[in-house]
Amino acid sequence: MVNNEVDSKTGTILLRAVFPNEDETLWPGQFVHVKLTLAVRRNAVVVPSPAVQVGQQGNFVFVVTKDQTVESRPVTVDSVLGPETVVTQGLQAQDRVVTSGQLRLINGSKVEIKSAETSTPKKSS
Repeated sequence: MVNNEVDSKTGTILLRAVFPNEDETLWPGQFVHVKLTLAVRRNAVVVPSPAVQVGQQGNFVFVVTKDQTVESRPVTVDSVLGPETVVTQGLQAQDRVVTSGQLRLINGSKVEIKSAETSTPKKSS
């Protein structure tokens, strides 16, 4: 059972479930963090949430083409799940999208693909 009311004092919802607890890890009345899977979308196109931009005509992403330039492409967003966004129209599974630096881009801009290690500044000690 999932209660549809959010407790404004704690930001929590009431969830009741029955499951095995043979090792007595959980006790009655204990609070736990739960992830509840409501649906499974097979073959969904998922992109990092920072890739999706909002413009005057709606949501769009910059897609990297074969010649290392970008093109703006409108997309239809189904849901946002934290760091990931499910896109239902506008992208194919093999498309590469830009996740940072979009403010400097226009259609046809040349881009350089960097790995996460090279694009993240290192902390000095």
